[in-house]
Amino acid sequence: MLKLKSIHHLLLILLLAWVTTFYLQERYFTYSKILQCHWPELTNPKQQTNILLIADPQLIDNHTYPGRNELLLKLSQHTVDTYIKKNYNALLDTLSPDYTMFLGDLLDNGRDSSDSYFNGEFSRFNRIFKPNDRMYLNVPGNHDIGFGNGVNLPYRNRFESSFGVSNSVFDIKGVEFITLDTLSISATEETINKPSRDFLNSIGVRSKPRVLLTHVPLYRDPSLSCGPLRESAYFDVNGHGYQYKNSVEPNLSRDILDKIQPDITFTGDDHDYCDIQHEGGYREITVKSISMAMGKKYPAVQLLSFTTGKDFHYETDICFLQTPYVNVINYALLAVVSGILIFWWNMKTKSTRFTYTSILPLYDVVNIPVEQHSKKIQKFIKEQDEDLEAKDLSPHSSSSTTTYSLPSSIPQYTFTQSNYNQRSKLVARFNNSRIGKVYILNKRRFFNFLKRYNLITFTKQCLTFGAVIIAIYYIGFVITLY
Repeated sequence: MLKLKSIHHLLLILLLAWVTTFYLQERYFTYSKILQCHWPELTNPKQQTNILLIADPQLIDNHTYPGRNELLLKLSQHTVDTYIKKNYNALLDTLSPDYTMFLGDLLDNGRDSSDSYFNGEFSRFNRIFKPNDRMYLNVPGNHDIGFGNGVNLPYRNRFESSFGVSNSVFDIKGVEFITLDTLSISATEETINKPSRDFLNSIGVRSKPRVLLTHVPLYRDPSLSCGPLRESAYFDVNGHGYQYKNSVEPNLSRDILDKIQPDITFTGDDHDYCDIQHEGGYREITVKSISMAMGKKYPAVQLLSFTTGKDFHYETDICFLQTPYVNVINYALLAVVSGILIFWWNMKTKSTRFTYTSILPLYDVVNIPVEQHSKKIQKFIKEQDEDLEAKDLSPHSSSSTTTYSLPSSIPQYTFTQSNYNQRSKLVARFNNSRIGKVYILNKRRFFNFLKRYNLITFTKQCLTFGAVIIAIYYIGFVITLY
């Protein structure tokens, strides 16, 4: 059995336990979960193109939790940002996608934020998702620019100047990827919807395979099942609220499908998975949110693989990320265990002065009838305490008058006998009052309690150890992500 010789041995063991837990939760389990994901296998893997689809990172900000304490908000931002960043890094390292495409709601409050605030959030987004020339960010979400008549034109222009033109067509290996701003096209005001409607009408007759990328899901029959991978019971096609709507209007949805004729459509916004077949055989997959803060137990991304040759062939699969909050729960439990063990060590090594058997051998050694003598004992202790207090409080410990000789060079206000006597009288008067006696008694009890359980030393050790643990976590497992 391991024998601990000092508190340093215990703290070293706890430190190793924390580092191991950090490694398991922040690295090992993250990668092991994503290692379970694989690109769909196609008939010609050498010509296969792999695309990572990410929906609704929606980086939380001061708009996400109104009224939340600033410190708690910063802690929430750190927790969510770290979760997204470590999973995104693991996705890139493990799967090495050829392209990465986002499906909107990149920020949580791009639609209402000032330019300076937006620029800060844009930089934060780029720290988490490091830009590269094979990343497409140009699908706007309702949290980025608004929805329908609520679309803010200056903020839409700001989004496009930062992330790319929202209505576009780009070719990858002979497949047309079409991004459509369904937020603006849903507006009734022409100044808002005209660019998106003109773009939709300009799309020519299909000559290549097509993949449609947009934020808002297209309307579907409410009775359609989203499949077994969905967490929620059903998809609320008519759901709506401030600056959002769960689906595009039925007639507009039909118009989009008829004009684009996509082989498959990928959407976001709902935060949950949904795989349905529209009338006419058009398949649509609503991609789960990558964030742990969107109200879903199991965040995920979508994998798309395709080959082009004589025929277009694709396969797509969901990739679940590390289950959120498991690491937080583990850290909380380990913190409790660490505190208990440090407290146990302090109790084990406390001074025998505070062990009752070392003060009075009340049991087995001498049989004192406590009931008969308790009043005498209490009176004796009280008299001793009063004598001690009187000696401590009065500067006149002898019958002779105490005088203080001060050098003439010291200013008179530095110390005076009269001020000291006046203060001493006030202190003595307070100590002799009922409130003073209660205060002194409780103060004595409080400090005896701290000493008896070594709580002062325990607190210092916990604070020092906690600071070391936080530093190791931040330097070793957060900074290294970026």
